[in-house]
Amino acid sequence: MVKRDTDADARPWQQLAQTVLDRCDLLAACTDEPGRITRVFCSPAMTRAHAAAQPWLEQAGAAPRVDAAGNLRGSYVAPGADATKTLVIGSHLDSVIDAGRYDGALGVMIGLAVVEALQQRKTALPWAVEVIGFSDEEGVRFGTPFLGSHAAAGTFEESLLLRRDARGITVADALREFGCDPAAIPQCAPAPGCELVAYLEAHIEQGPALELAGRPLATVDAIAGQSRLAFTWRGEGGHAGTVPMRGRRDPLIAASRWALEVRRVGLEIAGLTATVGRATVDPNVPNCIARRVEMSLDVRHADDMVRSAATNQLVEIAEAMAREEGVAIAVEHHHDHAAIAMDAPWNARLTAACEGLGAPGAALTSGAGHDAGVMARVTPTAMLLIRSPGGVSHHPDEAVTLTDVAAAIAALTTAIEDFAAAS
Repeated sequence: MVKRDTDADARPWQQLAQTVLDRCDLLAACTDEPGRITRVFCSPAMTRAHAAAQPWLEQAGAAPRVDAAGNLRGSYVAPGADATKTLVIGSHLDSVIDAGRYDGALGVMIGLAVVEALQQRKTALPWAVEVIGFSDEEGVRFGTPFLGSHAAAGTFEESLLLRRDARGITVADALREFGCDPAAIPQCAPAPGCELVAYLEAHIEQGPALELAGRPLATVDAIAGQSRLAFTWRGEGGHAGTVPMRGRRDPLIAASRWALEVRRVGLEIAGLTATVGRATVDPNVPNCIARRVEMSLDVRHADDMVRSAATNQLVEIAEAMAREEGVAIAVEHHHDHAAIAMDAPWNARLTAACEGLGAPGAALTSGAGHDAGVMARVTPTAMLLIRSPGGVSHHPDEAVTLTDVAAAIAALTTAIEDFAAAS
């Protein structure tokens, strides 16, 4: 059983947590847009964020560098550690547009705080500990996420270098402008003879479950699988005032009926989320019957069979609605990502550490994608979710508490120490 901290024991964790929050505030000032937080892949704001964070890594004894994919990395090698083996703690430094200050950046700063704690406690480590601030998780600039973690995992596809942003700049050109050599991206992955021991990621929950349960922390059993589809209904447009109601072939009616069914199915299946996040109508004017309607569908669940069945059910319902309304329908499957299980032994260590802090509780399934999902394909991986007051994320009102951040630092440090002692 992990020993519960006393008030005196808790003070160092709270001091580290305050430093983490102060650093997140400083990173929030590194933005591409005045008045709001926007920090995208290989942008001037990312350059400023790296410039701010590199001295913090140096102070922690984690020698900083920027790899060929624009990831900020700092490696701490304790006396006697085997530098060919590395435990990684990380998250991402990029953001969505008009973001909060904790999505991603908090996890990187917590990783740095854990290294500082390990130093302060003079923990003997048999391997190096590396903190990584991934360059791109959100995919805002180039429309594809996880560029940074794919490079670090050795799963980066060379064709991604040809993708262009809204100004026509390729990923390769953006990296060169950032001072990186895209040809060296394969070197971002562990070199032959080197080993990734584990990957750990702290992240705000981005939802209300922990707050509703009165819990500060939770491990993650899996990152939910995701299906994303596009639906197009085509009917017969016409004048809103002269075409009789009976006999209309209105694609907007079929699509609207279907959208309500998406909500119904999402409510009926436990653990499922089903979302229509985008809708476009052509010609989209008030005095015309619609000719064409497009809608997106996002379906997520921890069980791939449940997700697949729900997705197929919603496709069948859409086709039935189209027949009933006399319109045509086309369905495109854009991507299908399998659920990714987190490492059970690491979850057990983190759970024990949380219980020692008086913060027990069952694991959650993460409905959001994370760099951990990429890293889990190449090394044992675990996540620690931190309570999000109000359940708010991807929004300026994102929040965390000092106490919860302190608990996260303590839990991760304790779990790493337990793993080191057993290694």
